[in-house]
This record gives sequence, structure tokens and C-alpha cells, in this order.
Amino acid sequence: MTTPTDAFTSIIQSAVEAGVRRALDIDADTNRRLLSVESAAEYLSLSEREIYNMISSRALPAVKRGRRTLLDIRDLNDWITAAKRATV
Repeated sequence: MTTPTDAFTSIIQSAVEAGVRRALDIDADTNRRLLSVESAAEYLSLSEREIYNMISSRALPAVKRGRRTLLDIRDLNDWITAAKRATV
């Protein structure tokens, strides 16, 4: 039996997931993991130039598809985690 609290929790969870998907530009149908350099820069609060420098220095792995450079959001999260450890 579903309680009102369970229903409310489910509604909040769905709303948060939808908000995160919108903020990170992740399509709900495809669960897109790859971000453009522009989106990655926004996600990390860095400039696009800094993202390109990090790619060229191999601090961030990238996927090339034609002329497009894409970054896996999981790699961005790993970089954030590693940066946190380095400053502690």
C-alpha cells in the first residue's frame, strides 16, 4: 500500500531528476552522457579554452566525432573528485 509520504517522495524524486536532466542537458529518452566542450565548461565553471587545454594535456579524456569534441560527464565527475582530494 502506498502512503502519502511515499507518493510525495516519488513526486519530488521525479521533479529533481527532471531538473538535473534539464540542467545537464541529458535527454530523458537517450540518457546522453556526452557533453560538448561548451556544456562541459559550464558544468565545471571553467572557460572553453581551459577545457581544451585540459584535453590537450590529457587531464581530461575526450571523444572525437568528426570535428566535434565531446566529454563524458562521468570523466568530468571523476576530475571533480580528484580535484577535491588534491586540495584536502
